[in-house]
Amino acid sequence: QLVLDVELVLISVVQGVALSTLAIEGGPRIHELSPLTAVYLATGLLFVLSFWSVAIIHAISFVMWPMDLGHYSFYFALALLECLTFAQMDHPAAWFGGSLACFLTTSFLYLYDYRLIRARRLAFEGTEPRRALYAHILRHQLLEMRFLMPAGLLFTFVAWLAVRSNEGLALPFAV
Repeated sequence: QLVLDVELVLISVVQGVALSTLAIEGGPRIHELSPLTAVYLATGLLFVLSFWSVAIIHAISFVMWPMDLGHYSFYFALALLECLTFAQMDHPAAWFGGSLACFLTTSFLYLYDYRLIRARRLAFEGTEPRRALYAHILRHQLLEMRFLMPAGLLFTFVAWLAVRSNEGLALPFAV
């Protein structure tokens, strides 16, 4: 129970810090009524909420004793990258570069968590429902690793390249 409590608090705190940075960076720009600022705020919020919800699902699915500090380190690294990205609202290429770094870090977290899930297989061997839960967790992890993360990496990489050469493309890619 202690490990789950630590995980839930850590996820919420580091994503709260990222969300605070988004608000601090976006707040002064609200009066501009810029579509790009509005989209940055919306996509930043969606990224934070998406990561937070997936991390909560992971926490209640497979996080258990012993605590894994490497796993937690990814949360801090991602929160730092989110804060740095959210501070780039006036620099579209840097925003997309930061978004790419966030997806890359999240992809490594998915690989790391896959290793954790595989290592904890025996904890799910007791009953048929536990084995079914493990199979579901593993399938879901593999699906996201094989499709969601590569799609996010590819999209943000293409967006970063395009916006670096033409900042006018920032709004279409941000939407």
